[in-house]
Amino acid sequence: MNTSVFVNQFTSADNQHDIVSKVLVYEHDKQGLIWLRNFFSDTNLLGYKVTKDRILRVLNSSIDLAGIFVPECDVRGNHNIDLILDIHKTRPELPVFIRRDESNFFDYPDELQNILVGLYQKNNHPLLKDLVDTYLFSRHYPSEFVSTIKELSLTAFRAAFKGLIITVDTPYVVKDKIIYGELFSLMPLESNWCRGYMMLQSEEKNVLDVISGNKTQIKAVEPTFRHVNAVLGELSNMIWGNFKNRYTHADTTTKHRIEVPIIINHTRKFISFGSDDPQLCLKYTLSDPEGRLNPIHIYQKFVFSLDWSPEKYQETQVHVDAMVNSGELELF
Repeated sequence: MNTSVFVNQFTSADNQHDIVSKVLVYEHDKQGLIWLRNFFSDTNLLGYKVTKDRILRVLNSSIDLAGIFVPECDVRGNHNIDLILDIHKTRPELPVFIRRDESNFFDYPDELQNILVGLYQKNNHPLLKDLVDTYLFSRHYPSEFVSTIKELSLTAFRAAFKGLIITVDTPYVVKDKIIYGELFSLMPLESNWCRGYMMLQSEEKNVLDVISGNKTQIKAVEPTFRHVNAVLGELSNMIWGNFKNRYTHADTTTKHRIEVPIIINHTRKFISFGSDDPQLCLKYTLSDPEGRLNPIHIYQKFVFSLDWSPEKYQETQVHVDAMVNSGELELF
């Protein structure tokens, strides 16, 4: 796949708990690329540059994204209507941001009016910033929550695997619903301020190799997919238990529950929770320091489609602090 990283590092993502958003970029204008590079560095966007003839191939792969940036016209001046329609048909959940041709504004047909989330010019920073905030960062994830989730999960990873180097990438948000790999676990998560699901996604073969290499708690001479399922299930249970101990309190309500169907299409590696809200994602890499085993990538995704009230998150912190102050809880 001839996809290159468009932005290698964010000046605004030096804080390891900042959240980024991964987007696909097709742009033939050199000045447009420079402007987007500067804009992305200011708005926590991580861009992957792709050529026009490879866009659909990339979109049909398992790469997860939050949006797509394309110019109104190609390098020859021809309008990209057909390309935009093909993008929407391939990944309809992804917002498409269109850079307008400054010399020839185009009157879009009705079929495109509901597809485009916004038109921008390359020197209009405030306009594109508003569009990005509306369609990519529309859900606020408190930095304290992201940091805690990562630490709770790393604790579980270290307990489930042994003798491996475990790293985690910068947290990011996605708008699509792509499933990575063949392994998939789904756990409900609930507190008095959130309700939804956690997913763990990975590939079977590398996990099998790690079990064979005696890097887990499972002892098996010839491990099978059932042993792989056990590893992923135990890891999910430990993360869920850490989440429950940290965030679930006696005042978690069970009234007025809302349920929505979860739709899974295995052929297309697609899952829907009945919501278009962006998902919070973390990518963990487990590496063998001796280099004998292939690295494992495990994607952790959170979708709080049933309830999300981040304004109550600080109340949870205050509640814990009050319990410490009263002596009900004691810090080590």
